[in-house]
Amino acid sequence: MPDNAPTPAKGEWRLCARLQLDAEQSQAFVTALRAGASARHALVLSPLAPEDYRPPFPCESAETMPWLPPRVYVPEPGVRPAVCDDYNRGLYYILDLSSCWESAALSCVAPPHESLDLCAAPGGKTMLLCARYCGALCGEAPTMRHIANEVSPSRRGILRQNLALCGLPQVDVTGLRPDQWREHRERFDLLLVDAPCSGQSLPARGIANPGCFGPSTVNGNAKRQKGILLAAAGCVKPGGHLLYSTCTYDPDENEKVMAYLMRRQSEWEAVDVPCLSAFRSRLCDFPAYRLLPMQGMGAGGFCCLLKKRG
Repeated sequence: MPDNAPTPAKGEWRLCARLQLDAEQSQAFVTALRAGASARHALVLSPLAPEDYRPPFPCESAETMPWLPPRVYVPEPGVRPAVCDDYNRGLYYILDLSSCWESAALSCVAPPHESLDLCAAPGGKTMLLCARYCGALCGEAPTMRHIANEVSPSRRGILRQNLALCGLPQVDVTGLRPDQWREHRERFDLLLVDAPCSGQSLPARGIANPGCFGPSTVNGNAKRQKGILLAAAGCVKPGGHLLYSTCTYDPDENEKVMAYLMRRQSEWEAVDVPCLSAFRSRLCDFPAYRLLPMQGMGAGGFCCLLKKRG
């Protein structure tokens, strides 16, 4: 590394090596983690926002982000969207820009008839899905049903509040475990799994997360993610899709989890997402995508879109 590079801690160094970052990339990555300033606001318009609504403050052009989902705006630096009255009126939902990036994979998925957000709280992925398929879900003659699921009672309460504030009472909120969904007779065209993870992107947002780079934390989360997917994958109809995403960087919780599922259940295949081609992972031989904090589009994350043959 250059002389002025920050000296990575053991966990950070291990992660840089696992991500196959060169010296310059490793320096930029560790610097972004240590700075804790990679978070970027993104606003997802709710069904309450009129079709011609625009946020009442400066927003960046989407030309530099061709993957940006519909009805999503990125405030310019320094804007505080949470203090705007429109936020309290439920006209938009605030989340990190990298979460919007993860949902860009849905550009390859036609409006589903039935969809399930398996790990839904506090509501960001459901809000992004609803914004993309607003006409099918919230039109005069809805053709789509969406379920937002959260096993934690306290987090489920927050989820209900956010959906109610943003004008989505028609979204069903449930609290089943993945194994209970497997036994459930209902099957879906689209399953969202924003999986519980080690949260290695939290330091990049300025949020302390001790131990997130440790092997025991990573391995424990990877085991949990595999169990969730094996239980929930049977809930998808033949020809349906599963979007897997995390807010962590380690390949054990990302590419290797996807490879595990496709190895255990051969009916699944990874789908190429053209609008994310610049972010394709070099750590696997199938289409999967990762964002790192030094790329300037939020704290980072991972996504992979799978399709069930049939």
